[in-house]
Amino acid sequence: MAGKSGAEARIERLTWGLLVLVFAILYVSDTIAASIPNWVVPLAGAVILLGSGVYQNGRRWRVSPITWIGGMLLLLFTAIAVYINPNREWIVESLIVTMVVILFGTFAGET
Repeated sequence: MAGKSGAEARIERLTWGLLVLVFAILYVSDTIAASIPNWVVPLAGAVILLGSGVYQNGRRWRVSPITWIGGMLLLLFTAIAVYINPNREWIVESLIVTMVVILFGTFAGET
């Protein structure tokens, strides 16, 4: 995270932590995982990524295109889960998008 202020780096780490927390909650509690609708996981990821992007953009910090693309993909998964195929789970795809965003941010130094 070269060239970033401490506040900007903290927001990015918080974003990554919240994304990981979504999957950690599912992993720890089978009861929660079985009781939530299929669209909740991608929606949670979309809200976290897009919310982080809007917050960072509002502070005039640079936001990586991967953040926007990842958030929009998760939002697309949510829409598909709600309107087209409510029986399909989107956890694996959501996890892949989350991993790509975090890995890209780690190696490229931005999110």
